[in-house]
Amino acid sequence: MEFKPDFDEMAPRMEAWWRGVLLDRACISVGAPNGRRARELAPPATLFARWTDFDYLLDAFEAQMESIYYGGEAIPVFRPSLGPDVFSAFLGCPLHFADTTSWAEPIISTWEQAPSFEIDRESFAFKWHDEMYPRAAARARGRYWLGGLDCHSGGEAVRAMRGSRAACLDLYDHPEAVRAAMGKLEQTIIEFHEAVFGWIEASGQPGHTNSFLSVWSPGRSNVVQLDLLALISPAQFREFFYRELEVQCEYLDNALFHLDGPDALAHLPLLYDLLDCRRGGRSALRAIQWVPGEGNGPMTKWIPLLKQMQSNGAGLVVYCGPNEVETIMRELSSRGLFIATGAGSKEEAEALVSLVGKLTHE
Repeated sequence: MEFKPDFDEMAPRMEAWWRGVLLDRACISVGAPNGRRARELAPPATLFARWTDFDYLLDAFEAQMESIYYGGEAIPVFRPSLGPDVFSAFLGCPLHFADTTSWAEPIISTWEQAPSFEIDRESFAFKWHDEMYPRAAARARGRYWLGGLDCHSGGEAVRAMRGSRAACLDLYDHPEAVRAAMGKLEQTIIEFHEAVFGWIEASGQPGHTNSFLSVWSPGRSNVVQLDLLALISPAQFREFFYRELEVQCEYLDNALFHLDGPDALAHLPLLYDLLDCRRGGRSALRAIQWVPGEGNGPMTKWIPLLKQMQSNGAGLVVYCGPNEVETIMRELSSRGLFIATGAGSKEEAEALVSLVGKLTHE
């Protein structure tokens, strides 16, 4: 790859990481300025165009990428996405755009008028991605990767399509309707992944990355998540939403779980049951990314939790500050450990990679 010239050195290390095998060192992704001044682009005149203009989005990504050094296991990834609720938009929800995010407008006012929960290939969101991915592939080939889409499916789709408050109350007031919707979404998520991976694989790129975590995989990979966990009990998780996550993990070659905030920690025992190491190859949940959330301290505060995850067989994706790397390396096993951080220069990035190499241990 043009912007990742050491890919052939990185790939075996990442292949081993997914298998829980330690090669020469733990994995670390370090992005840093490479000394080149980033090209400045004039944004389109409207907010909608800033989200949707094909050429502008590709030009802006490439301008940014040209000024970045991708150290260690860091890779350049373009993600042609319309925001976190794109899955629901594929199912018919209108999207609303703001400066830094977008959201789906709920379309389920009553369960008596529920939608089909099937992908609408004539929807704006689907047709936009169907055009964007081939355009991006033509420019990315041999230079950088195309990533998957942020997949707020399953329970997250129910919440987006119904509204958060109503979706939570429905677990008590309309449980049969929620179960019926989830049964349909378990099939739709496979269709969604097939469409996205079809677009990506047409580019001929080596392997895959995922939606918002730039973690390279030799096989199909994505982030699996359910932010709704913070609002429901483990019993409700098991009853309504667990199977859809299980379906995704069984489908993907390499799945990562994005666990967001202390309120979601009560669900860890059920998540551990999804790990591939506990299922003899029937599931492909390999690792967990723990996100403490705003105001909940640095990553080093959570080392006891990270150790617990490792002891239960989970690989880890740990985002942290560069000043935390040494502590994390000393405290955690290097087996199955992927650290993601940043640095102020190429030299600082290389020093962090070297530090990880020196501190790697079983």
